[in-house]
Amino acid sequence: MFSIRGEVKDYDWGIVDGLEPWTGQASGRPQAELWFGVHPSGASVLDSSVHTGDNDDVSFAGTLADRLTREQAPVLAKILAAARPLSVQVHPDAHDAKKMWDDQQIAGPQILADPYEKAEVLVALEPFDAFIGWRPASDAAEIIERIDGLALAASALHSHDYVAAIQAIHEQRESATTLVAQLPNAVRDAQAAGTMSRLMGESEIAAYRQAVADFPDDFGVLMTPLLDFFTLAPGDAVYLAPGIPHSYVRGIGFEVMTSSDNVLRLGLTNKPVYVDHALTILDFVNAPQFIRSSTVVEPRGAAFGVRVIRGESAVLASGEYRLVVAIEGDVEVSTADAARTAAQGSGVAIPAGEGEVTVAAPGLAMAVVAPAQA
Repeated sequence: MFSIRGEVKDYDWGIVDGLEPWTGQASGRPQAELWFGVHPSGASVLDSSVHTGDNDDVSFAGTLADRLTREQAPVLAKILAAARPLSVQVHPDAHDAKKMWDDQQIAGPQILADPYEKAEVLVALEPFDAFIGWRPASDAAEIIERIDGLALAASALHSHDYVAAIQAIHEQRESATTLVAQLPNAVRDAQAAGTMSRLMGESEIAAYRQAVADFPDDFGVLMTPLLDFFTLAPGDAVYLAPGIPHSYVRGIGFEVMTSSDNVLRLGLTNKPVYVDHALTILDFVNAPQFIRSSTVVEPRGAAFGVRVIRGESAVLASGEYRLVVAIEGDVEVSTADAARTAAQGSGVAIPAGEGEVTVAAPGLAMAVVAPAQA
């Protein structure tokens, strides 16, 4: 077993000191993500302070990536704290990731961070707002057609052609400021017309206002009406297979993904945007999978699962990689040969070859399980 500390990412969309409950550190700056895994962009540091020389005979300096490969630790977990919308984005599957990675080695540009698929699940730790998946095209058209200058995009949506709609919006990027400024009124008027398949709640309407306020010059704001909107209650989870577009808006959650940092962005960001590449990997078949307030999160087709352990003990079988993160209070993790205490905000990584693990969580722990890869 390896005791680990998370790697902090202070992206500008994070909550100011939003990770302090798990890091114990207040910086006065946005704190966005706390990573637990072996990904080279932020491998977790081994915590030597909790190793007491039981059956271990190795030094615990360095990172988890010094001890385990991506194949042995195939998932990346994060505590995520969002104060404002993240980019409208999509992730590649294994085939597309490998092809894009190989292409960029030859001719560039540097689009992907690694050659791996990225699928993810988000478990809400507090109410979490997000644009996820596709809004019914007719409802999206109701909003877009009320923005002067986007008639072609609205026409495409009336024909259920999301790709053509996105292309039409992208072609108007030089007029983004003028077009984006119209969105709040377009949302209001579409709501008032009463012809959409569902009414928008205040949280959804507020998400549009926030996107406009935060990104007044970004054409990606105009992508958000094409996406559906959901609020996850604490304990709710959503699984996003590769190709499903999304933009997390605000809230705190626990996120698990295949060990990849591949993101293709369509806007709402000052990072590079690759609309043409993103369009080639969008999924119009698979829908997001929502799992409501369950202690076992095992999405169909996912390469990992999540156990929510609250106020009890649970057993994690051997034969899979296991990662336990303490969310509320200390967590005891033990095998037949060793024991670790993970303080709130830290974790324990257990390779597949180690035996059965018992996790005792008087508060709340998240346990991720994933088959080790060959």
